[in-house]
Amino acid sequence: MDGTFLNGLGEITRKNIKAVKKAMKRGVQFAIVTGRPYVSVKDILNDVKITCSCIGCNGAQVTGSDGKLITSHYLDTDNLIKIIRIAKEAGLYYQLYDDHYIYTSSRLNLLKLLKSYSKKSIKRHITLRRLYRGIKRLFFTEVSLKHDLLGFVSERRNKFYKIQIASVSAEDLDVVCKKIRDVPDIDITSSNYFNIEVGPKGVTKGTALEELAKSMNIKREEIIAFGDNFNDIPMLQYAGCGVAVKNAEPPVKKEADYITKSNEDNGVAYAIEKFIFNDEG
Repeated sequence: MDGTFLNGLGEITRKNIKAVKKAMKRGVQFAIVTGRPYVSVKDILNDVKITCSCIGCNGAQVTGSDGKLITSHYLDTDNLIKIIRIAKEAGLYYQLYDDHYIYTSSRLNLLKLLKSYSKKSIKRHITLRRLYRGIKRLFFTEVSLKHDLLGFVSERRNKFYKIQIASVSAEDLDVVCKKIRDVPDIDITSSNYFNIEVGPKGVTKGTALEELAKSMNIKREEIIAFGDNFNDIPMLQYAGCGVAVKNAEPPVKKEADYITKSNEDNGVAYAIEKFIFNDEG
């Protein structure tokens, strides 16, 4: 989604929508593969009238086109508690993901992080529509406020897919990442320069894509995958054709079979026309 299928305003462009729908009319199966949970994706897809499967939380959550859960892989609660304590001791922001919400202990800190990110990476144009969507996400749909997240996890022992730890300081993130590596049965990846994302060991976008493809009787060599960041690498490696957008991180480009245009220049649509309809436009 972010950095690949969405543009810098966090929207799916008309060209990308048109290309996906054109391919789906020809019988091509389409799926979203993202670090976001399904709850953060469904409204975006509904707005553009695309109905498809969704691989969320870096592969830990797979839902069908009807929104129903197909497969799930959760973090061990005791290991999650260890990770939360490491993040708290370092004074870094963190948020948790389950089937229902993104949990945060401070909406203000979340907003500060998004503001910092937008200054560096997003050409942000505020409109009433975007303001409404942002408020809706923060207060009513996706985000749930828990002032004591550690206590919440310890007492409720809910099943969580992922924890994201974020900071604008790469040095602080690196220190925390080194400590987290000692926690068993977890894998660490990243979807942007300001975060690390921790999920259950052995679960990636690539393993989830394989699970989904097998359930749909689709061969590996028949799959085209698109990505831009480190958490996309396993997916690009698994797919028969791995496509990186022009704005992708250099290591991601090295793993790709093809480099398309950037997310700002409808890179997904360009590659769909090239590989599915043999038209380089």
